[in-house]
Amino acid sequence: MEENEEKTLSKKELKLKAQEMKLEEKQRKMQEKADIKAEKERRKNSFGRKVRNFFLTILFVIILVLISFYLGKEFLTRKEKELSNEKMGQVYETAISAIDSKDYKEAIKLLKSIDKDYDKYSDVSDKLKEIEQLYLNEYLVSSDEYLKEKKYEKALGVLDNIEDELKNTDAVNDKISEIHIAKMKNEVEALKENKNVIDILKFLIDYDEISDEVTEATKELIEEYKNQFVLETRLLLKSDYAKARTNINAVKKLLPDDKDIKDLEEELNNTEPTPSSLLNLKSNVTNGKLSVVKGENAITNVKGTGFTNYILSSDTKGGEVEFDLNKEYSRLSGNLCIQSDGTEINMADAQKLRITIYGDGKVIYFSNQFSGDLSDINFSVDVSGVKKLKISFKGSSTVKYFVADPMLIVKK
Repeated sequence: MEENEEKTLSKKELKLKAQEMKLEEKQRKMQEKADIKAEKERRKNSFGRKVRNFFLTILFVIILVLISFYLGKEFLTRKEKELSNEKMGQVYETAISAIDSKDYKEAIKLLKSIDKDYDKYSDVSDKLKEIEQLYLNEYLVSSDEYLKEKKYEKALGVLDNIEDELKNTDAVNDKISEIHIAKMKNEVEALKENKNVIDILKFLIDYDEISDEVTEATKELIEEYKNQFVLETRLLLKSDYAKARTNINAVKKLLPDDKDIKDLEEELNNTEPTPSSLLNLKSNVTNGKLSVVKGENAITNVKGTGFTNYILSSDTKGGEVEFDLNKEYSRLSGNLCIQSDGTEINMADAQKLRITIYGDGKVIYFSNQFSGDLSDINFSVDVSGVKKLKISFKGSSTVKYFVADPMLIVKK
């Protein structure tokens, strides 16, 4: 029985012990919770935590302010846009009224003042293009009327009055080019009356390159007159080698790289010079009365032969005439003739007639006396290196005489 009581007691002790352990565990956990809570409270009340909370509060306030500002700005922007649209709409209506009054300049100014943010700006843009064209058409039509009358400066002056912002348009630039091309062609036509092809080519080459269109038109005219020059010079090679050579050298300076001119020069070098008339050169009568005649008023010699190219002395004192050879010729030839005008010729006076030819002041030819039958005296003289040629006539009181068909041979 005592044994049973001891066992019962042990169970109670164990049970109590277990309860004590549970109670201790419970108290431990409660203490841990209390410690954690205390720690949290400590951290919560710490300086760092307070600072963080302060900044979080500031940040929150800033966010609220920004949100309020954004919403306020959106509202203001919407209101401003509504007011702007209303204002731009009024400007547009005013522009339409200006268009109805055909005040295109004012209408353009108003339409350009409308902001691109205007809700109906696409309508404004279309209307602006339309009115700009109407505005330009007034100037283009007026300019075209002057162009038809060949009043080129006035035509350009009309276009110069266009507003700067609209001046540089394709329509205006095309019209300016058209006027300059017409003006250039008209000036070329005027040059054709008094100038030769070389002068026309020089004019075209020096013409201002106002636009690509004008430059292209100029090039076409240069090509046209260059081809004309080539054809004319090829014909001239057969009749006046010296003039052909002078012309080719002149055009070479204008068109130094042109293949056709280079080919023409080669053709010149391969051509045997033909004699050309001395009378083709500019003459200067310095003394007495001499008649330098080319191709008209034919006269005859005592043998009845007629001449239309001659230098005639009809003064009892004779006279002198000069020509510039510029060292381009090698030989001068011709005939000394006594004119037959139906009257009897005094042989004694005929024997007194003299012609002297000077090259740069030196005598290079002196005529012989006419023979008894008064036949022509043929002469041929070297003029190589001569710059200035002078022919001197010694007159007679009763007999007229002349140099017939004076011809020059060109140096190659």
